[in-house]
Formats: sequence, C-alpha cells, structure tokens
Amino acid sequence: MPEQTRPKDDESPFKPPTIPGANQASTADPSVFAEPWMKSVIHHGDVNDSPAVDTNSFIRPEVDHSVWDEPGLSRSLSGEAPDHAVTWFGYYLQMRESTSAKTSWLITILTAIIGGPLAILGTLIEGATQSGLLTIIAIGPTIEEIMKVALPLWIVEKRPWLFRSSTQILICCFASGLAFAAVENVIYLRVYIPNPSVSLAQWRWTICVLLHSSCSLLAGVGVMRMWKSFQAEKTTPQISYSGTALLAAIILHGSYNAIATFLETIGFAF
Repeated sequence: MPEQTRPKDDESPFKPPTIPGANQASTADPSVFAEPWMKSVIHHGDVNDSPAVDTNSFIRPEVDHSVWDEPGLSRSLSGEAPDHAVTWFGYYLQMRESTSAKTSWLITILTAIIGGPLAILGTLIEGATQSGLLTIIAIGPTIEEIMKVALPLWIVEKRPWLFRSSTQILICCFASGLAFAAVENVIYLRVYIPNPSVSLAQWRWTICVLLHSSCSLLAGVGVMRMWKSFQAEKTTPQISYSGTALLAAIILHGSYNAIATFLETIGFAF
C-alpha cells in the first residue's frame, strides 16, 4: 500500500490523506478494459503483462453482449477485436465445442415434433379473434408461416450452437409443416366439416400437405441463411437474413388461399 502523507499544520485536520501518484494517469493498459467500470466486471489484469493468458478465461457464461459488439466498434471503424476481447461469437464457439452431437440431434428431433402443434396453437388463437377475407389471404398465412418456423428461428437466434448443420434446421422446418398439415386436416375433416367428401379429403391430404410442407421448407431456407451468415461474419445472428424467404413463403401460402377461395366462390368442388 502506498505511503500516506500526513496533513501539514496549516491544513485542515479533516482533510483526507493523499496518496502519491494516485492522480497520475496510467498508460500501462490503454485499452477499453482499463475503464474503471470494466475492471470489476471482466478485466483480468493487464493483458500486456501476461502474453500467455488463456483467452477462454475472458469468456463468461452469461455473456450475451459485449463492448466489441457495439456498432460503433465495427471492423471498418476500429479494426478486428483483440484476441482477449469478450464477444458473443467467442461464447458461441465455446458452447459449440461443449455441445455433443447426441444433444444436438435430440434437440432437433424435439423441435421437429413440437414445431407443428405449436404453430396450430398460435393459429387457433388467431382464428378465435379474426375472420373475413383479409384473414384468409393475409393474416392467416402470415401467422401460420411464422409460427411453423418460430421454434427453430428462436434456437438460431438465442442458442445457435444447438444445431450442428444446416440440414437439421431444414428438417425441423419441413417436419413442422408436415405436422401442421396433419393436425389441421384432422380438425377440418373431423370438426369443421362433419361429412367431408372423398375428393375433399384427398385434396387436403395431398395438395394441402404439399403446400404447408413446401412453405415451411422455404421459410426454413431463410432460417438456415441466418444461421450460416452470423458464422461467416462472426457477429450475433440477425433475423433480417431470414426475412426474404419467410416473406416468399407467406406470399405463396396467401396466393394459394386466394385462388382456393375464388374457385370455391365460382362453385368449384374440391
């Protein structure tokens, strides 16, 4: 501890003692980690004094965002982040290494099973409060396509290390579409339509199943692109990368509903 200087006789006895050199700026660590508020959180001493420091020690399990992920510190403005910097992508790499293939595929199977019923639940909630042509061609398809890929989309945004390949994402989305179509067909043919015709049942178990699975697969391409892009750019996952494919799936679904509604209006029997 630095030697304290006693107050002089002409100074107030209540004046706190001074510590020599306390007000001098230190140039030992000019990085952002020298900030006082950072030292108690993630700074592990002067990195210049320990060149062989294990960089994994700078990765905290609860890291979700760091100063190096700020837009103002983009590569074009400040260059590459130092090796010891706390970043979300560093945490992703650590978690990816600690996630086994068995765990990853277990999550994939569960997601594929749960995705369809979850989408049905969301659609039923929407159907209880909405009605009319706008719901059939716009609101309904939008909610259905979002809900069918909602679970894999959430995993890619919040826990992307749970997927080991893009194939797993496509499997989840495609299976979600199949499960959604199956549950919807049972509801339509057993509840909404008490005595459906054979042709209607065939239509729903062929064309409608193909529609839902294809739209979900198309939206899944967007989720897959989101998963691949953040790894290539070494940034946090951006949901905007999935927007184009998801919009295409919504338009395809809405167009089918519009055509089917028109055919039903002019007397076409499914």
